[in-house]
Amino acid sequence: MRMLTKEQLNKMNEWMQVNARPYDRAKWNYLFNGGSKEQIVEEMLKYQNADGGMGSGFEADVLCPLSAAIPTAEAIFQAYEYDLDCSSKWFKTIMAYFENSVQDIPKYWEDSPKEAMDYPHAPWWNYAPCTVFNPNPCAVVASAMIRYGTDSQKKLGYKIAEDCFKLLLSDDFCGDHDSLNIQALVEQLLQINSPLISDEIMASMRRRILDNTCFDASKYSGYYFTPLDYVSSPDSLWYDDVKHGIEQTFDFWFDNINEQGVWNPNFSWGIDSDVSRQVTENWKGYITVKRAKILLNFGRIEK
Repeated sequence: MRMLTKEQLNKMNEWMQVNARPYDRAKWNYLFNGGSKEQIVEEMLKYQNADGGMGSGFEADVLCPLSAAIPTAEAIFQAYEYDLDCSSKWFKTIMAYFENSVQDIPKYWEDSPKEAMDYPHAPWWNYAPCTVFNPNPCAVVASAMIRYGTDSQKKLGYKIAEDCFKLLLSDDFCGDHDSLNIQALVEQLLQINSPLISDEIMASMRRRILDNTCFDASKYSGYYFTPLDYVSSPDSLWYDDVKHGIEQTFDFWFDNINEQGVWNPNFSWGIDSDVSRQVTENWKGYITVKRAKILLNFGRIEK
């Protein structure tokens, strides 16, 4: 069984301390250097606007300072991943942002505001009007509203959940990020023993995860979801569904640590500029701490 060695971890640590965003470094230090969750939140809040939403590159591919749905939903994912206090004021203001910015469009929120086009951004975040419902990022927002929101937010959350599960159970397209968002919704509803979670929902969730998981490691240099995008520990509900592909994913990770001792993103803006190069560095830090946390969860770091 391959392990991340002490030497590799130390080299990653050196890179993270110098090159990672302070926010990603705070997560790293919490995992490996005795840092605290409070430091993670402190760095996260530097991206939060007065309206409660997140901007300014919190989602590294969108540098617009204005709040937007995708980066704000990322804060919810991070709160779940690091078990942050979702009863805190900062999290409540995120819920308020989503409630106050909901729109009468098929998706409830646009991914990025039109104003984001005036700032550097990845080409896949070019503004396009929403014409059909999809669960990214609606489902994870609904999960937070249902578990932690006010009465009005819970009502909105259940309305969104209904749309998400209608799609989940159908044969309509439900892509990788869509499924990841619904997975978060399912997991949070299971935490509160919600009657919305039925055997049919669980079976459909498994179907969508398998449909969107690539088990061909030769493709992992491209943009594909691997088993470890849906499963971050052996305790995951979905571990048995994808476990046959986990070892090859770890092999790919170990084989592709770069000369700096960290991981490159498997995507780019397709242009060479000072901004795009810095964004790539930001993604290196984000990906490295995310993968290191998974390796830690699986006991794959040498002690």
